[in-house]
Amino acid sequence: MAKKIVKSVVLKKELTPSELQKLAHAGTKEAMAKIEKYIKTEKDDAKRDYAEMALEECEFLYYNPANEKEDEEFMLCALIMMREQNLDNLFVREDAIKMRLEKLALEKKVHEKVLAKNKSKQEAWQYNWMQDFVMMEESDLQAVEDEIAYEEAWIAEAKKMVTTKRYKNIPAHYLEHFDFDFDKQWDDEEEDYDNYDESWDSCNDGCCTGWTDESEEAVV
Repeated sequence: MAKKIVKSVVLKKELTPSELQKLAHAGTKEAMAKIEKYIKTEKDDAKRDYAEMALEECEFLYYNPANEKEDEEFMLCALIMMREQNLDNLFVREDAIKMRLEKLALEKKVHEKVLAKNKSKQEAWQYNWMQDFVMMEESDLQAVEDEIAYEEAWIAEAKKMVTTKRYKNIPAHYLEHFDFDFDKQWDDEEEDYDNYDESWDSCNDGCCTGWTDESEEAVV
Protein backbone atom coordinates (compact mmCIF):
# COMPACT_ATOMS: atom_id res chain seq x y z
CA MET A 1 0.00 0.00 0.00
CA ALA A 2 1.47 3.36 -1.06
CA LYS A 3 2.23 5.77 1.69
CA LYS A 4 0.13 8.86 1.76
CA ILE A 5 2.26 11.99 1.52
CA VAL A 6 0.93 14.86 3.58
CA LYS A 7 2.37 18.25 2.79
CA SER A 8 2.62 20.57 5.74
CA VAL A 9 1.25 24.03 5.19
CA VAL A 10 3.08 26.85 6.91
CA LEU A 11 0.87 29.85 7.44
CA LYS A 12 2.46 33.27 7.56
CA LYS A 13 1.95 34.82 10.96
CA GLU A 14 0.62 38.33 10.60
CA LEU A 15 2.09 40.78 13.06
CA THR A 16 -0.45 42.96 14.79
CA PRO A 17 0.19 46.70 15.30
CA SER A 18 0.88 46.07 19.00
CA GLU A 19 3.36 43.31 18.13
CA LEU A 20 5.11 45.57 15.62
CA GLN A 21 5.25 48.31 18.22
CA LYS A 22 6.76 45.92 20.74
CA LEU A 23 9.41 44.86 18.22
CA ALA A 24 10.11 48.49 17.37
CA HIS A 25 10.69 49.35 21.03
CA ALA A 26 12.92 46.31 21.48
CA GLY A 27 15.61 47.94 19.32
CA THR A 28 17.50 44.69 18.75
CA LYS A 29 19.03 42.96 15.75
CA GLU A 30 16.56 40.08 16.14
CA ALA A 31 13.59 42.47 16.22
CA MET A 32 14.78 44.20 13.04
CA ALA A 33 15.12 40.83 11.29
CA LYS A 34 11.54 39.88 12.20
CA ILE A 35 10.13 43.18 10.95
CA GLU A 36 12.17 43.01 7.72
CA LYS A 37 10.91 39.48 7.07
CA TYR A 38 7.34 40.61 7.64
CA ILE A 39 7.75 43.58 5.25
CA LYS A 40 9.01 41.27 2.48
CA THR A 41 5.95 39.01 2.71
CA GLU A 42 3.19 41.50 3.53
CA LYS A 43 1.05 42.42 0.51
CA ASP A 44 -1.15 45.05 2.11
CA ASP A 45 0.34 48.52 1.49
CA ALA A 46 -1.01 50.09 4.67
CA LYS A 47 0.29 47.28 6.87
CA ARG A 48 3.63 47.32 5.11
CA ASP A 49 3.93 51.08 5.60
CA TYR A 50 3.22 50.69 9.30
CA ALA A 51 5.83 47.94 9.53
CA GLU A 52 8.39 50.14 7.77
CA MET A 53 7.81 52.87 10.35
CA ALA A 54 8.28 50.29 13.09
CA LEU A 55 11.53 49.21 11.43
CA GLU A 56 12.80 52.79 11.34
CA GLU A 57 12.13 53.17 15.05
CA CYS A 58 13.78 49.84 15.81
CA GLU A 59 16.83 50.80 13.74
CA PHE A 60 17.09 54.13 15.53
CA LEU A 61 17.15 52.47 18.94
CA TYR A 62 19.58 49.78 17.77
CA TYR A 63 22.13 52.04 16.07
CA ASN A 64 21.80 55.07 18.35
CA PRO A 65 25.19 55.77 20.02
CA ALA A 66 25.24 54.89 23.71
CA ASN A 67 28.47 56.62 24.71
CA GLU A 68 31.17 59.00 23.50
CA LYS A 69 33.17 56.25 21.78
CA GLU A 70 30.13 55.06 19.82
CA ASP A 71 29.23 58.64 18.98
CA GLU A 72 32.66 59.09 17.38
CA GLU A 73 32.42 55.81 15.48
CA PHE A 74 28.89 56.63 14.32
CA MET A 75 30.19 59.87 12.82
CA LEU A 76 33.08 57.92 11.30
CA CYS A 77 30.55 55.61 9.61
CA ALA A 78 28.90 58.67 8.07
CA LEU A 79 32.25 59.92 6.79
CA ILE A 80 33.01 56.51 5.30
CA MET A 81 29.65 56.52 3.50
CA MET A 82 30.39 59.97 2.06
CA ARG A 83 33.87 58.91 0.96
CA GLU A 84 32.46 55.81 -0.72
CA GLN A 85 29.95 57.96 -2.59
CA ASN A 86 32.77 60.26 -3.66
CA LEU A 87 34.78 57.22 -4.75
CA ASP A 88 31.91 56.09 -6.97
CA ASN A 89 31.91 59.54 -8.61
CA LEU A 90 35.66 59.34 -9.13
CA PHE A 91 35.31 55.99 -10.91
CA VAL A 92 32.73 57.58 -13.22
CA ARG A 93 35.14 60.45 -13.95
CA GLU A 94 37.95 57.98 -14.58
CA ASP A 95 35.88 56.03 -17.10
CA ALA A 96 34.85 59.26 -18.85
CA ILE A 97 38.48 60.39 -19.23
CA LYS A 98 39.54 56.98 -20.55
CA MET A 99 36.75 57.13 -23.11
CA ARG A 100 37.86 60.59 -24.23
CA LEU A 101 41.42 59.27 -24.64
CA GLU A 102 40.12 56.43 -26.81
CA LYS A 103 38.19 58.98 -28.86
CA LEU A 104 41.31 61.12 -29.29
CA ALA A 105 43.36 58.11 -30.37
CA LEU A 106 40.79 57.24 -33.02
CA GLU A 107 40.57 60.84 -34.19
CA LYS A 108 44.37 60.92 -34.52
CA LYS A 109 44.31 57.92 -36.85
CA VAL A 110 41.75 59.62 -39.08
CA HIS A 111 43.60 62.95 -38.87
CA GLU A 112 46.85 61.38 -40.06
CA LYS A 113 45.11 59.74 -43.01
CA VAL A 114 43.44 63.03 -43.93
CA LEU A 115 46.79 64.86 -43.94
CA ALA A 116 48.46 62.06 -45.93
CA LYS A 117 45.85 62.34 -48.66
CA ASN A 118 45.73 66.15 -48.69
CA LYS A 119 49.36 67.25 -49.01
CA SER A 120 48.45 70.81 -49.97
CA LYS A 121 46.41 71.24 -46.78
CA GLN A 122 48.89 69.76 -44.32
CA GLU A 123 50.11 73.11 -43.02
CA ALA A 124 46.61 74.56 -42.69
CA TRP A 125 45.07 71.47 -41.13
CA GLN A 126 47.93 70.15 -38.99
CA TYR A 127 46.59 71.77 -35.79
CA ASN A 128 43.06 70.39 -36.15
CA TRP A 129 44.34 67.61 -33.93
CA MET A 130 47.12 68.18 -31.37
CA GLN A 131 48.98 65.98 -28.93
CA ASP A 132 48.24 68.63 -26.30
CA PHE A 133 44.68 67.32 -26.15
CA VAL A 134 45.98 63.92 -25.08
CA MET A 135 48.43 65.38 -22.60
CA MET A 136 45.67 67.35 -20.83
CA GLU A 137 43.44 64.28 -20.54
CA GLU A 138 46.34 62.13 -19.33
CA SER A 139 47.14 64.74 -16.67
CA ASP A 140 43.52 64.72 -15.51
CA LEU A 141 43.51 60.92 -15.48
CA GLN A 142 46.64 60.82 -13.31
CA ALA A 143 45.07 63.26 -10.85
CA VAL A 144 41.85 61.23 -10.63
CA GLU A 145 43.74 57.95 -10.21
CA ASP A 146 45.79 59.47 -7.38
CA GLU A 147 42.62 60.67 -5.70
CA ILE A 148 41.05 57.22 -6.09
CA ALA A 149 44.11 55.57 -4.52
CA TYR A 150 43.98 57.94 -1.55
CA GLU A 151 40.22 57.55 -1.03
CA GLU A 152 40.54 53.76 -1.08
CA ALA A 153 43.39 53.89 1.46
CA TRP A 154 41.42 56.33 3.66
CA ILE A 155 38.29 54.19 3.64
CA ALA A 156 40.27 51.03 4.43
CA GLU A 157 41.93 52.65 7.46
CA ALA A 158 38.71 54.27 8.66
CA LYS A 159 36.87 50.95 8.59
CA LYS A 160 39.56 49.42 10.81
CA MET A 161 38.81 52.13 13.38
CA VAL A 162 35.15 51.12 13.65
CA THR A 163 35.21 48.59 16.47
CA THR A 164 31.55 48.69 17.56
CA LYS A 165 30.09 45.46 16.23
CA ARG A 166 26.70 46.84 15.21
CA TYR A 167 28.40 49.63 13.23
CA LYS A 168 30.44 47.21 11.11
CA ASN A 169 27.65 46.85 8.55
CA ILE A 170 25.45 49.82 9.34
CA PRO A 171 23.09 50.34 6.35
CA ALA A 172 23.55 53.46 4.23
CA HIS A 173 19.80 54.13 4.21
CA TYR A 174 19.90 54.58 7.99
CA LEU A 175 22.77 57.08 7.87
CA GLU A 176 20.97 59.00 5.14
CA HIS A 177 18.26 59.91 7.68
CA PHE A 178 20.76 62.24 9.34
CA ASP A 179 21.97 65.60 8.08
CA PHE A 180 25.75 65.48 8.46
CA ASP A 181 26.51 68.99 7.21
CA PHE A 182 30.21 68.93 8.07
CA ASP A 183 31.10 71.68 5.58
CA LYS A 184 28.61 74.25 6.85
CA GLN A 185 30.36 77.45 7.92
CA TRP A 186 28.95 80.09 10.22
CA ASP A 187 29.89 83.75 10.41
CA ASP A 188 29.81 84.90 14.02
CA GLU A 189 28.92 88.40 12.87
CA GLU A 190 25.86 87.20 10.99
CA GLU A 191 22.58 86.32 12.65
CA ASP A 192 20.45 83.37 11.73
CA TYR A 193 17.31 85.00 10.41
CA ASP A 194 15.68 81.74 9.36
CA ASN A 195 14.21 81.25 12.83
CA TYR A 196 13.70 84.94 13.57
CA ASP A 197 10.16 85.84 14.58
CA GLU A 198 9.29 89.49 14.06
CA SER A 199 6.33 89.12 16.42
CA TRP A 200 8.79 89.09 19.34
CA ASP A 201 9.55 92.57 20.67
CA SER A 202 12.43 93.34 22.98
CA CYS A 203 11.79 95.55 25.98
CA ASN A 204 14.18 98.19 27.23
CA ASP A 205 15.86 95.94 29.77
CA GLY A 206 16.71 93.33 27.14
CA CYS A 207 14.12 90.67 27.95
CA CYS A 208 11.67 89.35 25.37
CA THR A 209 8.02 89.84 26.24
CA GLY A 210 6.64 87.31 23.80
CA TRP A 211 3.65 89.58 23.12
CA THR A 212 2.66 91.47 19.96
CA ASP A 213 0.45 94.38 19.15
CA GLU A 214 -1.44 92.28 16.62
CA SER A 215 -2.11 89.47 19.02
CA GLU A 216 -3.04 89.31 22.68
CA GLU A 217 -1.62 85.81 22.94
CA ALA A 218 1.79 84.90 24.25
CA VAL A 219 4.20 83.25 21.80
CA VAL A 220 5.09 79.81 23.06
